Amino acid sequence: MTNLKKIGLTALAGTLAATTFANAGSMSVSGNAIMEYQTTEADGGSNSVNTTDGFVLNSSLVFSGSGELDNGMTVSVFQNLFAGAVTSEGLSLDMGDSGVLHMNRWGYTSGITSIADKIPTAGENVHDDLNTGNHDNPAVGIAKTQSDGADNLGYNYSGEMFSLSAATAEVNGAFESSVALTVNAMEGLSIGYGAGNDRPSVALDNDVTTMFATYTMGPVSVGYQVTEIDHQTANSDIDADHYGISFAVNENLSISYGENTVDFETSTSDEESSGFSASYTAGSMSFVLVNNEKLNAEGTATDDNEMVELKMIMAF
Repeated sequence: MTNLKKIGLTALAGTLAATTFANAGSMSVSGNAIMEYQTTEADGGSNSVNTTDGFVLNSSLVFSGSGELDNGMTVSVFQNLFAGAVTSEGLSLDMGDSGVLHMNRWGYTSGITSIADKIPTAGENVHDDLNTGNHDNPAVGIAKTQSDGADNLGYNYSGEMFSLSAATAEVNGAFESSVALTVNAMEGLSIGYGAGNDRPSVALDNDVTTMFATYTMGPVSVGYQVTEIDHQTANSDIDADHYGISFAVNENLSISYGENTVDFETSTSDEESSGFSASYTAGSMSFVLVNNEKLNAEGTATDDNEMVELKMIMAF
């Protein structure tokens, strides 16, 4: 009886494989190894300066696989591992001209998060790695949502002149949903708009909107983006303005500069970030230099931070 069950299950599996996939699926592994040195100086006011220096090893592996179905659609899956732990993962169904349906966690591939920061840079965005723990979310004027770390159901569609993206996820007892539209207005020029809701807690449901424009002409790229957080709590709205420019000196070397200003309705001081980045690429190896500075972090006067980061990235 046991053997008959094995034979039946084997036949069923073979039938499903034959009728579902036109081609056998394939798996691959890629990743990068990053050797980094970073120094951070934080001034919390009253001449209290805290300086942190250190070496950092940042390496990750990406396991990915895909297979084509009989109907021409493609199924893909990936997992990103950092220090042995899964930091992001996703599953997608590419339906060709009908778009891509996917579910992901920390993938930043759908909804408003996919256009959260479109400013060109040679290294990192000017708000990165400053005010650690609160530098990349709606609380500081970035068009992301709490569902970034949850399982998101998303849909992307790309046409010749525009692309559309939508996402939804359940967070803090209710759903967060967002959409993003990008239009290729002319050669080199892209404009976009995104809107959604952010639920930082069970009691709050805030509206998030963002608009951007980027233009590339030859080696120069410029970008401007505005983001608004319409907070459910009175007098707690947040407005952010971000612009930047990057220049490709040659095919190996790029430099960039950017500024980001965040206006907190309840604060008399604006958060002001600025930064310079440079990157040099030779084959699969890159060297990146970042110098970011933040004044009045989260609207707190004299709460200033500065970070200098040097990275060697080896892709494989």
